[in-house]
Formats: sequence, structure tokens, C-alpha cells
Amino acid sequence: ALLLEAPAHRAAAFVSGLCAALTLAVGMETVPYVATIGVCVALLFVVDESGERAIARDFGLGFAGVSTLVFLATIPASAWGEARCDAFSTVQFVAAAVAGIGLSAIAASGLAARGRRHRLASLAVLAAAIGLVMLALFPQCLTAPYASLDPRLKQLWLDHITEAQSLFALVVDKPALVAARYGTPLVAIFLMALRLGRGGWRRQDSLVGALLVVAFSVAVWQVRGSTFSIAFGVIPLSAWIAKWRARAETNSSLAVALRLGAVWLVSINPVWIGAAAATSVALEKNTSAADESSTDKGCEKTASFAAFGRMPETSVLATSNLGSPILAFSGHRVFAGPYHRNVAGNLLVLDAFLGTPDAARKIVEAHRVGLVAVCRGSGESAMLAKRAPRGFLSGLLEGSVPDWLEPVAETKGSPIELYRLRQAG
Repeated sequence: ALLLEAPAHRAAAFVSGLCAALTLAVGMETVPYVATIGVCVALLFVVDESGERAIARDFGLGFAGVSTLVFLATIPASAWGEARCDAFSTVQFVAAAVAGIGLSAIAASGLAARGRRHRLASLAVLAAAIGLVMLALFPQCLTAPYASLDPRLKQLWLDHITEAQSLFALVVDKPALVAARYGTPLVAIFLMALRLGRGGWRRQDSLVGALLVVAFSVAVWQVRGSTFSIAFGVIPLSAWIAKWRARAETNSSLAVALRLGAVWLVSINPVWIGAAAATSVALEKNTSAADESSTDKGCEKTASFAAFGRMPETSVLATSNLGSPILAFSGHRVFAGPYHRNVAGNLLVLDAFLGTPDAARKIVEAHRVGLVAVCRGSGESAMLAKRAPRGFLSGLLEGSVPDWLEPVAETKGSPIELYRLRQAG
């Protein structure tokens, strides 16, 4: 927001860089948007040296300076040599420092006044320098985000997470969700395109338009990116609503009122979510977002873990989707969870649940598992059971409990079924 209008004072651009650095430190999902803002600031500086020079300089200083402070404050000296591609570490600090200091230095130098070609050439050199630094020091971070993920986890876990799918996969598997995830961003992009075609394009339109297009592109690759594209779409959609509301105040005709109502409806994402849910029902599909959430929430409600949480702490064998609520609502330990770094633990659980009961027993005994947790309402459990119909998990879901396990009476009636090792004798 600080960059939508040319800052009236130096602090605005500096604070913008500060916010960009903090956003990057919070989560790597924001990298495309932080990079887009930085590129926009640089290109606006190329086009308009007199109006954007101070903005580029101070934005770069804020970005590099706060990235340095975040690095020193959150990364211990012992971890400075560790390169983590999916969390703020030396990788992100070095890239931010080079980009921020480089942009600020170019904007502050005499090259800025020599013309657009000199500014563009200087920024091209800076971009090449950043690329060379990344290629030389952190080449592993230039690969696909999940390139190092174990193939089994990709096949049995990641490929079944809706938010990790592409738009094209969603169209095939869950077409009703397309409207809920992409409806308002598409309307917003259409509005921006109309504005560009009609003329009167402003600097703030460049910033909003670039962020919206990048966010939508990310969402096409992975559904979870729609969270950002929906948020960025609010800006042009709000302006559209304001425009028609102003018309309605000066023109009380029914046609204007109806258009205002239509503008409101297509600009509010819950309307698209409702349409997606209605479409799912009409098509008699059970894979809509509403169905999935209502099914899995029965396995994740706090009340379902009440008795479970009062039991003595132990290690629990459970599917990855149950891992987080078990950690949140009890003092127990788990092996699996919806975390892509947890490769060993997630694979262990897959081996146990997909294998035979005898193989599962060996894993349970070898890792001192105290409880086995199963939730029949979990989509993940149903998928794994279908994958291995004669496996350990499939048997539990069908009521076939091996003789080395016994049900835990304290959790009878709860969506979470618990089993403990049967005591000898």
C-alpha cells in the first residue's frame, strides 16, 4: 500500500522495503510477490528517474537492511553455513542483501541521470550478478520446490493434497473448485486488462496488475497460490464497486441498481465458493471443498481428542493429517505430519499402514509405539486403504484388529479410534 502512490516522504519507501523483507522472512511462499515488488520498483525507476529514484534507493536500503537484521536476529551463528531453500536462511539473506544494496547503489549513483538505457543496463548487470551468486553458491535452490521429495511421498501424499495441485489437475478432478479458487482473480484481471486497453494507466496500476498476474500464474501452477491472487484481486474489485456505487448515488434508476448488485456479487469470493458447492451437489460429486472439510473436520475437532489428551504421553502411529491435531490437542508424539521435510517419519507411517499386520507390528515394536490412531472419516485413510486393500490400515478400517492390538475403551464413541499393544498373558 505504501508504494501505490509515490511516497511523499523518504520513510514510506524505506518502510516498504522493510515490509518486503519481513514478508520474505515469514514464509518462502511470498518470494514471487516480494520479487515482483522489487522488479516493479526497479522498472519504474528505469522509466521515470526523477520521480522514482529516491523510492528505488530507499526501498533497496530498507530491504537489504532489515533482511540483515532478521538474519542476525533469527539465525544462530552455528547455522550461517546452512542453506535452506524453503525457509529464511543464508540463501535468502545473501540474495536480499545483493539485490537491495545493488538497487540502492544504482539509484544513488550518477548512472541514474544518464538515461533509461544506462539505468536498464545497470539493473541487468545486477540481475545477472544475483543469478550468478545463486548459481555458484546455492544451485540446489534453483530446482523445483519438491524436487528432492521422496517419490513415494509425492505419489501417496503430495499428489493428494488439493492445495498442491495445478489448475489443470483441478479442472479434471474437482472442477467445481475452480470457481471458488479462480473466479474473483479472473474478474480482477479482466478489469485491469480493460483499464489498460482504455488508457489512463497509472503507476499504481502497474504494481497491482503485476502482483495480480504473478499471483494468478502461481495459482495456475499450484492451487494454494490462489490465496494471494484472491487477496490482490480485492484492490481492483473494490475500485470497481466504488465506481458503480458512486453512479448509483447520482442515478437511482433500476438498471444502475441492478448493475451495482451484480458487481457486488461477482466481486465477493464467498459467492463463488457457494456456487462451487452448489455445482458439486448438482453434479453429485463428493470431492468438493465443503465435502472434504466436513469429512476431515470430524477427525480434527478438539473434542475428539479430549480423552486421548488425558492419557499418559506416548508415541502415536497415525496418518499425516492426524499428526498436527494430535500435537496440538495432546501431549503425545507422532511420526507423521503434513510437512515435506519430515521424510523419514512420513515414510515410516506409510510402511506401517500399507504393509501387512505382521510388518506393522515389527515397526510398532521397533519404534516403541504406544498407540495406533485411526479416523474412519479421513480422506487420507480411505486413499491409503484403497491403495493397499490387504494392508494394516485397511484391516483396521474394516474392523479386522490383529490379535496383538486391543481397542482403548476410554475413547469409545470418538471419531478417533485408538488401539494399544495387547499385554502378554
